[in-house]
Amino acid sequence: MVKRQLEDDGTQPALKSARSTSTSTAHNHAISPAAYQQQQPPPFSRSTNADPSTSSTSTRIPASSKSRELRHKIYRNQLAILNYQCYLLSQKLLSSPSSISDSGSYLSLIADYTRQACRLKSKYCKVYGDVAVFGDGDCGQLGCGQGVSSARSPRIVAGLRGMDVGSVSAGGLHTLALTEKGCVYSFGCNDEGAVGAKVEDEGYQPVKVEGFVPSAFGPNGVGNHPQITSFESRKAKLGEANIVQIVAGETTSLALSEEGDVYMWGSYRDSEGRKFRHIPPPDDNRDFTGRKDMQTLEEDEKEEWYLPPRGNQDWPMHLCLSQKATDISAGDGWAAAIFADETMVTWGIGTHGEMGRKVPTLDKTTSNQVILEEFLTPKPPVWNEVGSSVHRRKVTGISCGAYHLLVLAKETGAGMSVYSCGLNQYGQLGLGDVDTRFELTKIEYLEDRNIAKIEAGYHFSCFVNSTGKELYSCGRSDYGQLGISLKQPDSGSFESTPVRVPLVYDIDSTIVSDPKGNCIIESEIVEEDQPEIEQISCGSTHVLVLTKEGDVYSWGFGESGACGQGKSDSDVLRPKKLVTKVENAQGAKCGVKFVSGGGQHSAVVVATASKE
Repeated sequence: MVKRQLEDDGTQPALKSARSTSTSTAHNHAISPAAYQQQQPPPFSRSTNADPSTSSTSTRIPASSKSRELRHKIYRNQLAILNYQCYLLSQKLLSSPSSISDSGSYLSLIADYTRQACRLKSKYCKVYGDVAVFGDGDCGQLGCGQGVSSARSPRIVAGLRGMDVGSVSAGGLHTLALTEKGCVYSFGCNDEGAVGAKVEDEGYQPVKVEGFVPSAFGPNGVGNHPQITSFESRKAKLGEANIVQIVAGETTSLALSEEGDVYMWGSYRDSEGRKFRHIPPPDDNRDFTGRKDMQTLEEDEKEEWYLPPRGNQDWPMHLCLSQKATDISAGDGWAAAIFADETMVTWGIGTHGEMGRKVPTLDKTTSNQVILEEFLTPKPPVWNEVGSSVHRRKVTGISCGAYHLLVLAKETGAGMSVYSCGLNQYGQLGLGDVDTRFELTKIEYLEDRNIAKIEAGYHFSCFVNSTGKELYSCGRSDYGQLGISLKQPDSGSFESTPVRVPLVYDIDSTIVSDPKGNCIIESEIVEEDQPEIEQISCGSTHVLVLTKEGDVYSWGFGESGACGQGKSDSDVLRPKKLVTKVENAQGAKCGVKFVSGGGQHSAVVVATASKE
């Protein structure tokens, strides 16, 4: 059966082919090996800002060989500190009633507490299990072997059974899994190096990703001019870093260690298919060309195409950021990170405003120097300031869509706000129009709605408030990805202002004037019937929601099977509960503990080996 292609109206970057192995002839500005060896690192500053959640008690996450009880003890200590801080702030508010004009201060306090408490729980009290996948697997992204090219309902990845996986990340055509031991496994398309290891069974089987060895030039290094020690020597001395977060982009992968170091592998692709990557730190002496055999170049290929900042990054490379990171996210060909001081940076091949700043035109004549300085160097985004005042913001959440960015931030003396920037031809920025933004701009509609979770899809966005019971979405809707229609929306349909999306809602079709449009009447939503949302994940054109009760709802593009709703190829237009048939060895139904939506597939963690 011919798969339905996502329609392109010509106002967006061209969708890249699913699996391209051709090499662009425009790679003509690579650095020579001699020049590369002479490169010196930029003078990075070292941060003295401590993580606000730390205390005198060590917060280093113990490996699984250590006591799980110790990890829970750390969680209880950190939660006690958070509770005390919340108590002090509440007492301050009560003692100064004149400074409280309405309930906004209390609601902001509740939202902040909820966000911090959830963050601590997800960090220290994960539930581990096995990985189940569903959707299209033509490039191995399901990890179930070459005999399984698709799955219409959740299917266990046998190669990861018993690995105690805590989280997964589904990318464009590859998937990452993170175990309790802090180890990363990967499978799927490796044409751009996104798997990060030598593939097994042409990428159809999980492989362990290794090479998470910190550079001395990173935020945890020994200064601006450390002694250069070889990668092999540092690996023998330090071993592999313990990874605590994984992110799969379109053709890139990112990992965050417990020490705040960020690692990258894969490549950042532009709209013409050209591949880019970072210059490795001076103490990373591994082969510049990765796994490419330079003796087998075709006549129309050039060596410079495979030297940084061009080509694939075939294994994890330490990104020497200016300070420790606490959160990471990846989009189509770019990425973002939050620092320990609650500021943020963006980097990559983002030419549509998604990085929150203007960049030079990128084409085949663009020099490596411009690519390195203007694109690949992490820089803070620009905020669209109202008036002449410059606000101090604390960034608490980020989410990268294909070509747009969502940011959750708190201004001094104010509550939480949501900002957006980037491509906006479908209203995915939630600003009520379709104008592209090159600066982070506040979404006024979401003010006073106490948004606590943000999630960006390909051309749409989702927002969840602090109670977990109010979900909003905006952007492209023609595949049902907004979850608000009774009938298939017209091609190119969208909502430029966030609309309410109830998970449970009875629609009287006889009174709906436009079944292809927004069929939700917010005043008729029965609030007490709404499940509390624990986690939300947006794929390219579908959405997965995990509730506190352990139920999963999905909606959106149905033909690939990424919604997991069975054999039907129809788009899922309204949130629909996912029936999980996965069972453990005792025959009991397994609860879902983590969800992730990818390009045309999804991955979830099921507690078949639950360890709380």
